[in-house]
Amino acid sequence: MKRMIELRLARAEGAIVRTLGLIERRGFTVTAITTRSDAGSETLVLRLEVASEGRPFDVLLRQVLRLIDVRAALLVESSRSDARAAC
Repeated sequence: MKRMIELRLARAEGAIVRTLGLIERRGFTVTAITTRSDAGSETLVLRLEVASEGRPFDVLLRQVLRLIDVRAALLVESSRSDARAAC
């Protein structure tokens, strides 16, 4: 199953590498990445397409939120254009 996840990260050295490493260590595969900057802030927005064989995405979001550079994590609903906050 594939899902879209949107992450807001602090602009810090190694933030993207730490985040992607955690996702892959937890058994998920990143199949697509889109990045953009929030205008006027020190935030980087990552939109990831993540694949999994039966692993729960809500658990992944809770683990990602524990990283020091992650400011927010959203699970983007695939059937609708709205997003649901992880916490």
